[in-house]
Amino acid sequence: MHRGLLLSGVAGVGKSTISSEIGRSLVAAGKVIALVDADALAQFGPAMEGEPLADRRAFYDRLKCANVSSVWTNFKELGARFVVVAGCIDHLAVREEYIASLTGCEVTMCRLVAPTDTVRRRLRAREEGAKLEGLLSTLTRHEAELEAAAVEDFVVANDRSVAEVAREILVRAGWVDQLESRW
Repeated sequence: MHRGLLLSGVAGVGKSTISSEIGRSLVAAGKVIALVDADALAQFGPAMEGEPLADRRAFYDRLKCANVSSVWTNFKELGARFVVVAGCIDHLAVREEYIASLTGCEVTMCRLVAPTDTVRRRLRAREEGAKLEGLLSTLTRHEAELEAAAVEDFVVANDRSVAEVAREILVRAGWVDQLESRW
């Protein structure tokens, strides 16, 4: 069986860091895993300036899912049994698109959360200029939108060590049986 994990949350919540730890845990247990940063698969421009925000988001969500599908097909052919996709999934229709892109996978979705002050600090440490200001100005609204959408299977707080958060996600996703030798 192939297993997929969608790891969602606002920018700066720790999706990439946690997905990397999950990957390390599975590799240490001898599993073949693919890690996919959905945002990295949508580096495409121009950024549709002048178009409504909803249209831009929909375009980039479709692009991400199409590229996840292609990448997953390649990873699966190379023997991957697990895939973790990190990205922001804020609507049920988008979740369904991601699930459809992970053909042959049993898919679970986790939303990461963290205290807003922690997320702001992380964003300030890695971003700058207009991008930072845009992320900071929409952070509270975006957190509320994800909370209201409630498209995830479960929510995990990223307020402990990376290993502890990754372990909780693996337990709640039902993947811990794959790692018994690690813990």
